Amino acid sequence: MDLKKLILATVRSVAFVVVASTSVATVTAVIAPVAFAAEKAKFSQKVGKPLQEAQALMQQKNWKAALDKINEVAAITGKSPQEEAAVNEYKAYCLAQLKDTAGAAKIWETMLAANQIPADQIQAKILILSQISFQQKDYPKSIQYAERYLKESGPNTEVMQQLAQAYYLKGDYKTAGDYAQKLITQAEQAKKTPEKDWLVLLMSSQFKLDNKVGITSTLETLLATYPTQEYWKNIFKYISNEASYSERETIEILRLKKTLGILEANEYVEMAELSIAMTDPGDAKAALEAGMSAGILGQAKDKERETRLLNLAKSQAKEDLATIDGSAKEAQSKPTGEMLAKIGAAYLGHGQYDKAAAAIQGAIAKGGVTAIDEANIRLGVANLNLGKKPEAIKAFQSVSSKSKLARLSRLWIIYAQSKK
Repeated sequence: MDLKKLILATVRSVAFVVVASTSVATVTAVIAPVAFAAEKAKFSQKVGKPLQEAQALMQQKNWKAALDKINEVAAITGKSPQEEAAVNEYKAYCLAQLKDTAGAAKIWETMLAANQIPADQIQAKILILSQISFQQKDYPKSIQYAERYLKESGPNTEVMQQLAQAYYLKGDYKTAGDYAQKLITQAEQAKKTPEKDWLVLLMSSQFKLDNKVGITSTLETLLATYPTQEYWKNIFKYISNEASYSERETIEILRLKKTLGILEANEYVEMAELSIAMTDPGDAKAALEAGMSAGILGQAKDKERETRLLNLAKSQAKEDLATIDGSAKEAQSKPTGEMLAKIGAAYLGHGQYDKAAAAIQGAIAKGGVTAIDEANIRLGVANLNLGKKPEAIKAFQSVSSKSKLARLSRLWIIYAQSKK
């Protein structure tokens, strides 16, 4: 699955639903009909009596009969403002219980405009109106009420998430992404893990805006918090299109993919062929053996070719192992660390991680290492395999932010931090 398909599939898997914890029933219960009982003396007989009858029916949960009685009262002319408010509230409550949230919302909107809602209950009504509008797919109105709620009540994570979703579904991907980023930033500042839905919504918004840098940055965060093999595979697809890499840089990219277990058959072979060309037969042998062990290589149609390549790698690796220690001693006497860095890379391919770490660290200390970013990544890999996670992360962090391997180094850090 390519990056575009991944994002589209992930977005489709996210249910854009109202996420506020208060349901319609809970919010409407803020003003239950019993709240008017103490004021019934202020109602005229023609209004008060049928409203009491309606309230009795509501207590019995006979919503349809109660609504019929309330509609009779609604038809009475000459009601006081207080009576009008009571009738509206009773009617909206019954409609909500009958699942006619659209009808209830219209009444609450009328009450809000007519100042019929008590001051301490206005925010609850604004919140429910934003939720109902969202459910009705009236995203502009949902946004209007949600924005007002935040302005008058202060920050609210659930309302901000609803706003991000509403803006996205409305087609305003820039604002949707801004709200998703605010949620993520707030969580990070509070030392909390951002919700996966926020990250997916941000990534989807970035995709809609063709923000490739943003997409991969968000993918890195997803890998750090909610890693999946699919996310790993797709960020490497992006990396392959991000720059042109030398043969040695390509080997380092394939090394992490091999560690993650996501190399494809042709990539195992590519890593082996490149390593042989770079006179690192240990890497070639390790790659081919890993592919064989995973059952990815050695299949009928390519078995003969892959077996020949493995035999060549084994032969060259044996010869290399016979001379590598002597070469390491020679490299120690050189004025720069260039040769020693190459020896360290060879030790790494052979799986001799302690010797690899010592050689590469010595090479860096000497100075004069041409491919210093590659050397730091190899040092990090060696230390990680030795169980020295802090040292490994420090080495990965030493890769220049301007290097073509900068993203790879960050991915190694993400992987290292996931290791126990």
